[in-house]
Amino acid sequence: MTIAEYNALGKELEENLILRYSPIALKLIYSEDEIPEGTLRPYKDRGDRLAMCQAYAMVRRNRTALTMLKEDHWCVWPLVSYGLVELEDADYEYMGDKFFMKDPERSKKFLREEYPMLASEKKPLGFTMAPLRSCNFEPDIVTIYCRPAQIRSILMAAKFHSCEMLNVTLDPVDSCVHSSIPVLNGKDYNITFPDPGEYERGLTDEDEVMFTLRAEKLEELVGGLKFLSGVGFGYQGLAMDMPMNFPRPEFYNVMFEKWGLDSGAVWRK
Repeated sequence: MTIAEYNALGKELEENLILRYSPIALKLIYSEDEIPEGTLRPYKDRGDRLAMCQAYAMVRRNRTALTMLKEDHWCVWPLVSYGLVELEDADYEYMGDKFFMKDPERSKKFLREEYPMLASEKKPLGFTMAPLRSCNFEPDIVTIYCRPAQIRSILMAAKFHSCEMLNVTLDPVDSCVHSSIPVLNGKDYNITFPDPGEYERGLTDEDEVMFTLRAEKLEELVGGLKFLSGVGFGYQGLAMDMPMNFPRPEFYNVMFEKWGLDSGAVWRK
């Protein structure tokens, strides 16, 4: 897809789901020549260093385009997961018990063997981020901050195309890493709960959840959302009500009659 097509899909996502914030486009960069024009370099331009959750907040809240290299980070975990620093054996020993696990040895094993690490032989210089609807680069992944009801619609759209349930492993910490690295490593979609840092310093509300997808899945996801809207199951088409004996899809009646139960009115768009 062209950059303009990515921008258009970002706008469609915002409008279809009535998103409060723009989805975040993220791209790995491997040299300074790849840094998009007009992006903020926190340390170079302002003398500031950010946690990645704060960078997410600047992009989605202020619609800022920014690039984060090694010197821009103020949190250890993205530096580790994106391969911007190297861990020695002593580092694994020292940092390995920081995951709020009762057993420190299990925690150290988690860091060595299970913690999300970018699976790439070529180490990136960093990454650039911008609102999807206005980014001037082709993203690798897209992260959407949304409410559970919006996640429901997104999941329905993803399942419509994949015909599979989403397999998610949830962790209460390091949401910047868990939201991005598995998808950069090839997973189609991921759901992440914002961690304490997201809440305290990234200005994330208590009712927000993160949904991340590979950029190449965007067109498919938006198509699924449009389909759901067309059959009355889109995010904007659902309304709270509690009628009894409500109309149902016709196949409900077919199965109820087979089971010796009463049928009723057929739901139609």
